[in-house]
Parts: sequence; structure tokens; C-alpha cells
Amino acid sequence: MPVFAVQRTDDSAPPGLQPIDPNDADDLRPPHGTSTIDVAGFEFDAAKIESRAALLFPFLTPGLSLERFELAPHVDARDAFHDPFAPRSDAQAKRSRKPPLVMTDAALQALVDASWSRRNRWTPFQRVLQLADRHDADAGRLPALLHEYQAQDGLQPYVDAANRDPRMWTELGLAADHVEFIGFISRYAAEHPSTKATTELLFLLDKIAQASLDALVTLLDTVPEEHLEWTRSSNPDAYAFVVDLRRHYTAALLKKGLSTGGRLTEFYDNVRLGVLTGIVRTTPHGYRANDARFLIGQIYFSQGDLGAALRTWRGMTIDATDAYADSIARILNAIATETTGDRGDVNMADTMRRLTLQFNAILRAEHGRWIMFSLDRLHQFGYRFDTF
Repeated sequence: MPVFAVQRTDDSAPPGLQPIDPNDADDLRPPHGTSTIDVAGFEFDAAKIESRAALLFPFLTPGLSLERFELAPHVDARDAFHDPFAPRSDAQAKRSRKPPLVMTDAALQALVDASWSRRNRWTPFQRVLQLADRHDADAGRLPALLHEYQAQDGLQPYVDAANRDPRMWTELGLAADHVEFIGFISRYAAEHPSTKATTELLFLLDKIAQASLDALVTLLDTVPEEHLEWTRSSNPDAYAFVVDLRRHYTAALLKKGLSTGGRLTEFYDNVRLGVLTGIVRTTPHGYRANDARFLIGQIYFSQGDLGAALRTWRGMTIDATDAYADSIARILNAIATETTGDRGDVNMADTMRRLTLQFNAILRAEHGRWIMFSLDRLHQFGYRFDTF
């Protein structure tokens, strides 16, 4: 089963996605009754989740369409030849007329902070979206704004409190916004291919894919009769809806041969690899290509494919402006130390074992940095990992 399609777009398909199979949602029962959940001080409106039940996990079904992000490789050889003196297209001319975004560091950080949310991401993102549509995709501060948004306001840790209910509804609410983000990013990428702003949005898409997997795993790991007593007591209709939702996506995974956790993770890994390799292929002048290679290698390493990770990481260079610059430098130093010079007394298996230990330590440290950053960021807005 393909993770994404390399195909011509279909007007019936949601933006950025493959066409919807009308049979996929046939077994979802229409929700009824009130959508408000109010338990122990946690109040949540599940209306958006209910309205987007069939598109709650769009990376899974109907699936991503890389061509809609201008990431699919072009197979027509004629695409490689063009007249360098030909006039620019209307789209190119329109893009070049947009002014660069001018913004101080303080104003940029204030906007990133104003766009932060623990539950609802799409509505606070609108100010950033409007600036993206109105300003140059390469010049000015727009790439920096998009970078800081996805770095500071993207992934957040969510853990259970005393009960599963708040976390599950929060993550499902975030998942309900994903189709909107995918639609915007695909439109922007098609209108501004191979630009710094598009590269930053594609890194955001990669983070949304990770959040989608997290939310799906939370749903699948939730046993309603054990974990959702608060919801059942507060709103039996919402409880019945989530039971049906879980049944629907369990059946969808079984249909796709993804019923085990390892297969599901591999599926999402392949989605991410499609996006990240697309960044390497299309980003202008290597902009943040090192960061993309770092993440690609991290995925291969987590899959146990050390050879693929090494081949990917060897293509990195040290650039202090990269988001993962410290980890990249440490990886490259480990590779250089273990694979160069006179090491005739050491066999390859020993070298691979030492590299594996070093890479594990480097990646754990990188994850630890994200955890500490997330802890500080949540505290800034009055939250903890287990508050929503």
C-alpha cells in the first residue's frame, strides 16, 4: 500500500491529499447529541473532531500526495530544458512583486508567542498565514518567522494526567486541524516552489506527521471502558462517538496491513522520508538541507538501518545556522574519528558498534534538549506536560 501518490492532481481530492474513497467513511455513524465534554474542570467541544472524523488522520487515509507539494520528481525529460532568456511566468512575476517581510526580533518573537496554543493550532496560525501570503518567500524575515513558528509552536509533549480523557480529546482536537495545515502548505508550496519559506513549511509538515502518529496511537491505545469513564459520565453521546471512531480506524489499519505498532510507525516514517527527501531535492541553494539529512538519518537509525543512516549523514556539512548544528557536528566528528586514519587493528563490526553507541548518545541528547525546551515553553504559558 503506497504511503503517498505521485500522480496528477484530482479536483475531487482535498488539497495536498489523494482522492477520498467514499467507501472509507461508510461505516462511521453520524454523531448525535451535544458535543460538549465537561469533566473535572476540563471543558472541550468535540464538534470539529466529529465533523472531520473521516479526515482526522489524513496521512493515513486518504494519504499524502507529494505532487501537490511540488516534491514529486518530474519524469518528463523536457522539464530539464528551458530557455534561460524566456520571460518569467505570471506566477513568478507575481511572487517577485511581493515585498520582503520587515520585522524586528522582538516583534517576531511576540508573534510566535501569540500564535502558541496548547489545544487549537489553526486559528492562532492565521496571522502567520496572512503574512506568508503577502510577503516574499525568500527575502526578508518570512523564512525566519516560519522557522521559529515550527520550532517553538510545533510539536509539544502530551502525557496522561489522572485520567486519559483530557489528553485524548486534546490530541484529537489537534488532529482535526491537520487537514487545514496540509491544505495551506500544499497550496503555498505549489505557488512558491523551491523557496526558503516553502522549505520551512515542509519542516512544519514533517512535524504535523509526527503529531498525527502520536494522536492516532493515543486513540488506538485508549480502551474506552477503562480509560474514558469521565467522558462516559459527562457525555454518553461523545463516548459512543469515540468508541465508533476507534473501531473505524482500527478497521482501516487492518485493511492497510498496519495493525501492528511497528508497521504503523514504518508507514509514518515513509511519509516523513518522502517529505524530507523532497526538501533535500528542492530547497534553494541547500537551505537547511543539513537539517533534513539529519532527520532522514535519524529515521533510518531508529529503523535499525545503520548503513542508510551513515550514507545520509555523510552528506551533511557543519553550518552554525542549522537547527541541529550541534548534533550534526557531533555525528560528523564521530564518523571521522571512527572511519578515518590507521585503524587496521580494528574490525568493521567493532567500528559499527562504537558508532551505534555514539549515535544513540547524540540522538538521546537531542531529544533531551527538545524535552527541556518544551518544559520551559509550557511553563511560559502556564502548562505542564499533563495539563491541557
